[in-house]
Amino acid sequence: MTLLSIVQDAADEIGWDRPTSVVGNADARQFLRLLNREGEVLSKWPWQALVKEHTFTLSTADQDYALPSDYRSMLPSTQWNRDNKRRIIWITSEEWQFFKGWTTVNGLNLRARLRNNQFEFEQTITSSDNGKTIAFEYISKNWTLDSASNAQQKFAADDDTAVLDEELLTMGLVWRFRKAKGLDFATELAEYQAEVQRMKAQDKVARKLNLSNSLKTSLGVNTQEGDYPSV
Repeated sequence: MTLLSIVQDAADEIGWDRPTSVVGNADARQFLRLLNREGEVLSKWPWQALVKEHTFTLSTADQDYALPSDYRSMLPSTQWNRDNKRRIIWITSEEWQFFKGWTTVNGLNLRARLRNNQFEFEQTITSSDNGKTIAFEYISKNWTLDSASNAQQKFAADDDTAVLDEELLTMGLVWRFRKAKGLDFATELAEYQAEVQRMKAQDKVARKLNLSNSLKTSLGVNTQEGDYPSV
């Protein structure tokens, strides 16, 4: 389904005049704005269609590395040094300042945080780390595609398509449009919310619940939850 077909389906359901175009059409601009708002809200959930992997290579004395241009948010516990098989320890600003104050605190794992839209390491990247690969998964903010399949953050042309489920976008547009026009939208909103929850539950495969303190049963290896510093 395209931007145009989604808007036309929503108009049919609402009982509104079906537009023959959307972008550049003054009579359809509210449809466009509400649909882009709907997509922006929906895309903040980690749908599997929006999950991407990013890797970068460490360079001696380089502490900061740019995030992907379509980066929205990080998936927890996915940050790894693939060469030494160790997790990147994610630290808070408080912990960052602690480690900076105790300049002799080393460790087996690199420590990092996000700041100024960069992946920032607390320790100095030494020559022994040079060339090693860091990998993580993140949620992309690009939930639409243009006619050439280029990813983008919102609908911009009538023939753009959605990465997210089109029927869910249509349902979201319907209740938002009814609300904007002062029409009753309670039933449409309830149906939409129920469908969102159903699709969230079915979007990914859940694994067996692990009640142990170790990650060995889920990952197949022992992975420490914290760092082991040497002072």
